[in-house]
Amino acid sequence: IAATVFAWMVSRAGYWLEAPAQPPVRADAIIVLGGNDGDRALRALALYRESYAPKIVLTGLERGSASLPANLTWRAEFLVSRGVPKSALRFELYSDNSFDEAANILELMKKQGWRTVIAVSDPPHMRRLAWTWHRVFKGSGLSYALVASETQWWSPGHWWRDERTGAFVITEYIKIAYYVPKR
Repeated sequence: IAATVFAWMVSRAGYWLEAPAQPPVRADAIIVLGGNDGDRALRALALYRESYAPKIVLTGLERGSASLPANLTWRAEFLVSRGVPKSALRFELYSDNSFDEAANILELMKKQGWRTVIAVSDPPHMRRLAWTWHRVFKGSGLSYALVASETQWWSPGHWWRDERTGAFVITEYIKIAYYVPKR
């Protein structure tokens, strides 16, 4: 019985990671968290076109990029090429990890007078982001919605059958084990 329960829990690991994802809400800005292959930018573009927020903030400046906004990153260029005005883009250049992103976005919100943001990331990141953002935003009076990108590769019910999905699930559990005691 214990082995069966354990096997069932392992098979559901992907669903547990994505569970904290939320529907989008009207916000002051859409935050596109760094480190992705385009799915996050696509989701942000859709949210922007649906008028969920008038600004898009890109985090996680790609290493080796020149100063912004003179030389835009590929995500900015992608968004601009699809109709997002450069004036709607903002850049958060100081974050090296998810905790820094949450803390730096909170400070940006305070400086800009924003009350609510939408943070876009990939489905398997939602559990760790929910924990991290809750901890950072606790008591601030400011709010956020964690919205998952729409990915072709994510398969939460069969994560162990696909190398990319399996790597994400395993990596996220390792990151959660690191973040929980450290932060």
